[in-house]
Amino acid sequence: MTPPWNDGSKNLVRDVASHLETATATVLSTSDQGIDLAPGVKVEAVYRDAGRFAPGLAANARVAARLVTGDPHDVWHFVFAPNPRSSSVARVARRVRRAMGWKGAVVQTVASAPRSFAEAPKWLFGDVVVALSEHTAKRLRDAGADAARLRVVPPCALAPRARSDAEKAEIRARLGLGAGQVVLYPGDYEVSRGASTVAAAAPHVLHALPDATIVFACRKKTPLAEGAEREVQRLIAKAGEDVARRTLHLGEVKDMADLLAVATLVVFPVDDLYGKVDLPLVLLEAMALGVPIVVAEGGPLESLAFAPRVRAGDGQGLADVVLPLLWEDDARAVLGQAGRAAYEATYTPFAVARAYDRIYAELVSGAER
Repeated sequence: MTPPWNDGSKNLVRDVASHLETATATVLSTSDQGIDLAPGVKVEAVYRDAGRFAPGLAANARVAARLVTGDPHDVWHFVFAPNPRSSSVARVARRVRRAMGWKGAVVQTVASAPRSFAEAPKWLFGDVVVALSEHTAKRLRDAGADAARLRVVPPCALAPRARSDAEKAEIRARLGLGAGQVVLYPGDYEVSRGASTVAAAAPHVLHALPDATIVFACRKKTPLAEGAEREVQRLIAKAGEDVARRTLHLGEVKDMADLLAVATLVVFPVDDLYGKVDLPLVLLEAMALGVPIVVAEGGPLESLAFAPRVRAGDGQGLADVVLPLLWEDDARAVLGQAGRAAYEATYTPFAVARAYDRIYAELVSGAER
């Protein structure tokens, strides 16, 4: 758990650990220096480097070695998508520690969808297993997971710092956005149909709003991303030079909060969230800022009950939802306020950490802390 803070799983760990009120967290990182956490959070230098999104065998081995040596603590909390390698390492470490007399408990948060839900129950090992949405919990139960161990605790996000008018003007000038409305797609190119759906909607939106800009801010996670981006650009180019000119492909951006600060609307017609937390951080951050969002129907995104939903792959349907929101300031404001209210009620680090505090307390109830 170390910067950059661009991964939903480690951001979740950071925010929960920093907002616990009754438990004290120890997190595993590359160093105990330079990580901005709450004063009570302890940091142990276990990893050699920040690594990629999925830790390698050597990193897992270092974690296993730490778990079976030193202070065992009362609760171990693992946050990752169920998979054979990581789950096996955790199981072996717990078995060894149990043989040494440890009587602690294990929490396992399913940070993102596994490759196969049919296989997932084999890799669930926690005394409590936390899903990030009711949708994922149901899929785990349907696959045979022990319902008695399952809980639902949503993800959380820190509210981004609001930008001043001068900062917003600088962001627009730097990115070449002009003064018109900005429709932001912060998904992926290659995993879901989200990008192609936005590309299909682009001509309808941009012909109706000549000053608007559609922005693709997509991190390339796999080798397939380059080809998928080219295909999206080809679809947009077919609509004409004017549409292509007002469609920006920014790739991975250093500070998504800058884009959210100038976004009129966030569209996320994503039907496959593999590799992402059930409710991606960018959506929660948009909600915290009061930026309206539109999402795909079906899947975990339906947890955001206030948000308009569209069928993934239906570009005309997306345009039909987006255009009234861009035309009507009042409707857009109402939707933004609903998102902010949902964020404050459910998705702040305080609210989510409180839920984990309760789980930890339940697991160690009656034991010496």
